[in-house]
Amino acid sequence: MINTISSIRKTHVLGVLGLCITANAWASGDPDSTTNLKDIYQSKTIPSTGAGTMYLNPNYSPENGTPLKDYFNYIGKENVGKGLLENDIMVSGVMRTFMLYRDMQTYYDDMTTSPKNISFSTYPLTSITNPTGSYPMLELNLASKYRQNIDFNVGYSMAPVFSGNVQDPNSRSMSVIQNLNFRGSIRNGLFKTTVHTGSVLWVNMSRFTMGQAEYRDNYFDRLPWDWYRRSFERFEEYYKMSTNIGNQQLGRSPLTGLVFETEYLPWALSFRGVYGRTNMSVPVSKAITNFPSYITAGRLEKSIFDKKIMGSVGLTYYAKRAEVQAIVGQDDNRPDNNTVVSADWNLKIYRKFFLSGEFGMGKANNPGTIANKTNNWSPGAVVKFEFDKRQVLYPFSVEYYAITQGLGSVDGGIQNSNPYIGTGGYNVEKIYNFGFIPNLSQEVGQIANNRQGINLRFEGGITKYFKFQLGYASSQEIKNNTDSITIQHRVNAYQRSRMRPWFQADGPYHRIKSAWFRTFESFTIDPTKAGASNTYSKGFNALELLLKSNLKVGNHDLILLNFTSLNTITKGLQVFNVSMTGDNIFIADFYEDFTAAFSINKKLSVVGEAGLELLKGSTMIELSPDKLTSPDADRVVNQIGTTYALGIDYDINRTMNIHLRERYMTQKDTNFSMDKFSGYETTIEFKIFF
Repeated sequence: MINTISSIRKTHVLGVLGLCITANAWASGDPDSTTNLKDIYQSKTIPSTGAGTMYLNPNYSPENGTPLKDYFNYIGKENVGKGLLENDIMVSGVMRTFMLYRDMQTYYDDMTTSPKNISFSTYPLTSITNPTGSYPMLELNLASKYRQNIDFNVGYSMAPVFSGNVQDPNSRSMSVIQNLNFRGSIRNGLFKTTVHTGSVLWVNMSRFTMGQAEYRDNYFDRLPWDWYRRSFERFEEYYKMSTNIGNQQLGRSPLTGLVFETEYLPWALSFRGVYGRTNMSVPVSKAITNFPSYITAGRLEKSIFDKKIMGSVGLTYYAKRAEVQAIVGQDDNRPDNNTVVSADWNLKIYRKFFLSGEFGMGKANNPGTIANKTNNWSPGAVVKFEFDKRQVLYPFSVEYYAITQGLGSVDGGIQNSNPYIGTGGYNVEKIYNFGFIPNLSQEVGQIANNRQGINLRFEGGITKYFKFQLGYASSQEIKNNTDSITIQHRVNAYQRSRMRPWFQADGPYHRIKSAWFRTFESFTIDPTKAGASNTYSKGFNALELLLKSNLKVGNHDLILLNFTSLNTITKGLQVFNVSMTGDNIFIADFYEDFTAAFSINKKLSVVGEAGLELLKGSTMIELSPDKLTSPDADRVVNQIGTTYALGIDYDINRTMNIHLRERYMTQKDTNFSMDKFSGYETTIEFKIFF
């Protein structure tokens, strides 16, 4: 609550808002009109625009006129208590100061920033107005319970775009955006109805329709969305949690628009409707000036409360409707539509195990699918069995999925390998379409279209000081549509994604793909060596092991986290093929990450990280153009990436902390001579929650 002296506390907030609104209108209107306003007030006509702040003084009375407060009729003894008082409003938010300094000894020539660069934004080319990234430096939210069943939120976000690029005027600007949220709910008999409108609204529908893909976050990097808590508690939670699944608001999509929900309480039945636009339906490409798109979705959900079965089942309809983007001076009204319908369930059976999954049909209808005759309905399904530690010694889960290529959603949790479904729509420049990731060697727990496979997870503990998590994934493409494959760079992934964010052809060989916090690399298979595209299929394997320990060193806590993964893409399905070499392996990726966090006292902790990534390609994928006279075996992809980092976290109090990170990173390919970089990166983050 806002604490003020008693006389100010009685001031109505609506009056303050009126001052701001009218002052803004006056500033944007004709300043010469202020002279005529006296005549308007004297004639008892209330103007809608063009009023200066001096005329909003409630005691102001033009010559021979009536005080302005009588016109607005919200100030006066008879109206006390009818408006919103300052002590009825809750103010909250976060102030975040972020500084990044990068000093590169060697680097990619197309890196966005200079070799020695200082910036004050999370991503150098983005701001809060860019729907695809960056976090604000200041976020302010005002919320109030206007009535028993009605509340509202008004927010402001501010972010600099100070990238250190002195030649770009946009890098010396400040962006401000207003977030207005209104939520109203009413209960009438057996029905409860809620309306939520504004921006940004976090919407959860289903995994296939509106839900984010699973990613594992790095343990060392500070995440901008970390909520207020003592810094070391973050690592204690990593030790306790079953998974480290990343991305803010997991399973929900950011929407600007309207969400409507009504519940019939006796039947525990609810319906949710959505209309608006999401961040993934907006193009990043600067060449596109207009993209008329919108999202509509509806979900019918039934909660189940029974002695044998507890949980929920749901039916979801999702539709992205658009036209092919209009270029300046050119209109293209052809459809660019995407539709998904699905049924999902999340049930606990006999209080012993969990059964969840989803079945759906998807259809993309745009110039690409029409030309290739693939604009038909495509099915997909995922089923998961899960046993917790109350039933078995070592909790485990088994998940099977089979999803055809036509089933995909820019807002869904499916890794997309369909080139006709992507961020911003069909006609977005491909180098900015980070929604299309061809044949990704996915993490354990991820699902992808044009793929069928399994995800297995086990976890357990040995004494209360040691835990382990083991995961395995194996899958195979359903139809070979492309000779491209993609791996995810784990070491320095966050740092590399900021070197040229959102670009899908980065690096000296134009293979690097960057997204929010993620870095990928795509390679081309040589069909003359692997066989024609329609004669072979690709197999994918992933093995992950996380070892965790929580130790006492005197009176201090020490948390150790060691994560190891091995990913392979093979010719044909090679179950449990987790070696780095072999006749049928296209590429193999090994990643090792060790993190240690030590609590010196309640306020101060230190954390360190060491990481290694080895990437080994075969002669069946693209070879180095730098060694044309060498044998093929000496021209294969052969990368090594390393990282060494140290950090300090200091909590000034529960809601105020400062974080320092220093990192040295390297990347080198022994055969692709231009693929190399090395350098230091320093980040300082100061954050206050209020």
